Amino acid sequence: MQGINPETEIYHKKGDEYETFRPVYPPEFTEKIRKAPKTFDNYLDLAIGTGQVFFQIQDCFIGLVAGADISDSMLDVAKRKAETLKSDSQAKEFAFISGNCQKIDELLKQQNIVKQFDLVTIGEAFHWFEMENLLKTLTNSVLKKNGTLAILSYPTPTVELNSENKELQDKVVQAYKDFFNAVSVYQKFNSSSLDIGYADIPFEKYFTTIEKDTKLEKVPSSLKGITGHLGTWSMYNTYVEKHSKDEGYKDPLQVFEGVLESVRAEAEKNGDLIDTSKSFLTVLSYQLIVAYNSI
Repeated sequence: MQGINPETEIYHKKGDEYETFRPVYPPEFTEKIRKAPKTFDNYLDLAIGTGQVFFQIQDCFIGLVAGADISDSMLDVAKRKAETLKSDSQAKEFAFISGNCQKIDELLKQQNIVKQFDLVTIGEAFHWFEMENLLKTLTNSVLKKNGTLAILSYPTPTVELNSENKELQDKVVQAYKDFFNAVSVYQKFNSSSLDIGYADIPFEKYFTTIEKDTKLEKVPSSLKGITGHLGTWSMYNTYVEKHSKDEGYKDPLQVFEGVLESVRAEAEKNGDLIDTSKSFLTVLSYQLIVAYNSI
């Protein structure tokens, strides 16, 4: 692997957990992306992760379909998935590239990939980049002149009890705040741009047309689903690495899980749960940006 970024190092160990517990993007968003390109030769998923976006898009393309990521653990999961799908794909070639995606133009050259791409996607990762510099790189050398960029994201989700019991709901909300406040000191990116849907990024300098969509979803979740998702957060894992040997250390995720289990049991006893198998809600504000040049 080329140069593990210490700020994303945790993802080198979390490929399978990421695949299992990270949220899935709304199908109407991925369908819009599938229809967005002007031509359908080559496709690149930047910061592919385990391929949550890639495998919903790649079957539209007939040339090269590629994914790049700094994490070999993530790429290993994506490669395993690809092996089961290649026979059904119309793409002539698959490529998975390991390295620093900020320098995607250099990575492609190192792999002797000289093709330009009809579509580049970035799922829940744009905030990890030097964003405007990446836009410049993509439009200068990676995308075709009429190529399309699609960015999927969601700000930090929140957690609710799947119940109308306000007293118990307030306990969950407070416990989540306590967890987030403990771990967020180790958040390794500036979330302000992500939180406003990248409204501060000058897409119009690089693309003639920018389309944006948002969708709020409350996704029913089990306790394991909630804690599994939070367990993939880099800031939580950094907290554990920094403090697990401290005297009197308490894992903030285990503390949060304990509160949720107690509240869930009380709500179930009182008959307050709307769905006993999905006792909680993950609240997600999905965002989609599609940018392209009309030529």
